[in-house]
Amino acid sequence: MRRSTGISALLLSLAATTLALGGCSKSQPGPEALPPADTAQADAAAQAAEAKAAEEAKAAELAVREQELAAREADLKVKELEAELAKRDAESAAAAAAAAKAASAKKAPAKTSTATAPKAAAPASPIVVPAGTQLAIELTTPLTTKTSLVGDRIQGRLASDLVVDGRRAAKAGATVQGSVTQVVSGSKKVGGIPVIGLTFDSLVAANGSTVAINAPYSQQGKSETGRDTAKIVGGAAAGAIIGHQVDSDKGSVIGGILGGAAGTAAAHKTGGEVTLPAGQVVNVATGSSFEVKP
Repeated sequence: MRRSTGISALLLSLAATTLALGGCSKSQPGPEALPPADTAQADAAAQAAEAKAAEEAKAAELAVREQELAAREADLKVKELEAELAKRDAESAAAAAAAAKAASAKKAPAKTSTATAPKAAAPASPIVVPAGTQLAIELTTPLTTKTSLVGDRIQGRLASDLVVDGRRAAKAGATVQGSVTQVVSGSKKVGGIPVIGLTFDSLVAANGSTVAINAPYSQQGKSETGRDTAKIVGGAAAGAIIGHQVDSDKGSVIGGILGGAAGTAAAHKTGGEVTLPAGQVVNVATGSSFEVKP
């Protein structure tokens, strides 16, 4: 009886110890679990360390660049100093040579020569560009009979060298200028043939001077007479139909007149035009000769 009582007491003691140990394990946090405040501090410390490392890296890179810049400046100064010394040496050598030449000339006796002095070379004769010479001109000013007006200034450039008897009078790309001399718009004149006329009047020569030239050019468009007539007749027919609907003996005639006027207005607005875009090359012939000094 006493033995069983002792065993029971032993078992109760073991159970109490187990419960106490279990409570302690639950109440105490593990080594890896940190309070929220400690975690935030750790994150802030890590971020500060990263920022400090980035700043240090940036400062190191800036220092390297400053060193490279200083090295380049030093190298440039050395080169400038070397160039200055070379220039001074060359000037000293030239001065010494001139002095030696002057001294030698003073010592040498003057020679009298009865030989005839060489004649000065005759100046080159001007280049004469004859009338009828073909010029290829690339337009840099766009032109159209719809908007261009007589008197408008135009500009272009030579598409190729102007060569006469093997001598170059003007280089390719030289500026050529002129003006609009004739404009006939197909949309402003019923049944007319659109025409645009130009005259190039100046050219920059190979020597850089500007010379006067006379090189006319003209281009015609297609005749719109047939189309304009069709538009006018079509308008008149429409007017006749309108007049027929009017309850009057003269309604058809009046309608025809109104329709004809409408057709004429339509023809005025839709005629053909001549267009010369920038970049187009036109071939012109000089109307008269001109000279270019070499």
